Amino acid sequence: MKQLQKISTIFLVFLIITLVFSTIAYANSAEPPCLTVIVSFPPKDLTLSISFADGNETEAILLKKDQKAWETYYRFFYGMANTSGASLNEDAKLIVESGEKSFECKLPVSTFNRYNNLLTLDFNSQKVVLGQFPYRTPLLIAMRVTLTLLIEGLIFFIFRYRKKSSWITFLCVNLFTQGALNILLSGPNLTAYWIFGLVFYEIIIFIVEAILFAAILKEHKKGRAVTYAFVANIISLLLGCILISSLPV
Repeated sequence: MKQLQKISTIFLVFLIITLVFSTIAYANSAEPPCLTVIVSFPPKDLTLSISFADGNETEAILLKKDQKAWETYYRFFYGMANTSGASLNEDAKLIVESGEKSFECKLPVSTFNRYNNLLTLDFNSQKVVLGQFPYRTPLLIAMRVTLTLLIEGLIFFIFRYRKKSSWITFLCVNLFTQGALNILLSGPNLTAYWIFGLVFYEIIIFIVEAILFAAILKEHKKGRAVTYAFVANIISLLLGCILISSLPV
């Protein structure tokens, strides 16, 4: 029975890896260069546009809107040259419009220096800054890791692990693996192919956790530790899809 369980687990992992890599092989090309503007708790009717002053009056380009919980991302995709014919120059302005108030902000000179560019708009102070607030990423990572630990901790309890040493092992291993996963999958500029990265990393984490738990946990047999790692990572994969799709990253 134990041998059959091991063979089934190995086969399942091999099948998942095969499906992931075959899917990636047929994926489309990467998304074009992108500018993302983050706005926290924006008015529901808030719209952002970019105007490029090139010596002539040019029509402002409306940014695409993507809302996740309390944050809204406004995106502008561009290629080697802007499709409207305007150049990405130093006179670009962000046009902010809502029922509450409307204003314009001059974009920082280095706004378009990278492939994926990130700005943060403070609607109340009417200021736009390059990058994001320093505390944003650590706070979001801590939130996601905490939610994952609560779920996986419940599963750990269901698998009847009670000893203090077992829980210390659980905490140390998961803080390392889930922390690393959330750092790798952070940022509003995640491409449309984030699901492939999530599945791939979860497979790696399953292998690492299965090895560590089987080697360190002594409260029950190794088979239970490996089974727990498998079940917990399947739940983490589903939870990760929900978190990345619904919550700010």
